[in-house]
Amino acid sequence: MYCMIARNQMKPGQVDAVVKALEKDVVPVMKNSPGFRGAYMLAGPKGEYTAFVLWESRADADAYVVSPERDKALAGVADKLEGPMKLEFGEVRSAVTV
Repeated sequence: MYCMIARNQMKPGQVDAVVKALEKDVVPVMKNSPGFRGAYMLAGPKGEYTAFVLWESRADADAYVVSPERDKALAGVADKLEGPMKLEFGEVRSAVTV
């Protein structure tokens, strides 16, 4: 399993609008993408946005990143963010759930 970590800074006062847009537009695209396994989206106290998105393989994550559906879905939040999203990828080596 692979994790895509997406980071960005939200513009002041935009946290609720970003979360709403992500839930409405981006989450359905992720759910319909091959290999999607889950996502956690965090909002920091100073407007930092971090998402941990789990994929079955790196190829699945890469396919999502370049998909036109992702670009279209993210268009609804672009004006609420400070610049482009920063992406990192890593293999999940251990997981703990309760």
